[in-house]
Amino acid sequence: MSQKDQLLRLFTYDMWANDQILLTLQEHLNFPESDKAVAYYSHIAGSQEHWHARIKGSASDKIEIWPDYGLPTALQKLKTLAEKWEVLIESNDPYFNRKIHYQNSKGQKYATPLADILQHIVIHGQHHRAQIAQLLRNAKITPPGTDFIYFSRAN
Repeated sequence: MSQKDQLLRLFTYDMWANDQILLTLQEHLNFPESDKAVAYYSHIAGSQEHWHARIKGSASDKIEIWPDYGLPTALQKLKTLAEKWEVLIESNDPYFNRKIHYQNSKGQKYATPLADILQHIVIHGQHHRAQIAQLLRNAKITPPGTDFIYFSRAN
């Protein structure tokens, strides 16, 4: 599998996993710490928006990393971003090793290979989905399986 195809698969997985979490959150809207779970879900969208702007060389300083979107808006943002990631990945093949120059929130400058950033985005989303899963477990709600292997078996 080419690097482009692997990255496209990872982003397809990422949206699938986000959908799995969303369905569970919609089913159980008012559990203790549901606001925190929605905040994590919104953060996944906000951080993806932030990284997309950085990669494209657009201003990212006005993009909230911890936005107060709520589920419907976060879902719409993630769906729009899924389309943007596909276009970005398709249009950057075979230049995934090119360095993306950006500043972090503290103003420190970095140059990171595009492939590393793209993988980070998916891993970052999984981290926060795991936090949401823990909040669900704490509320005695069974979280959905969002591990890559579950996606792989179904796709």
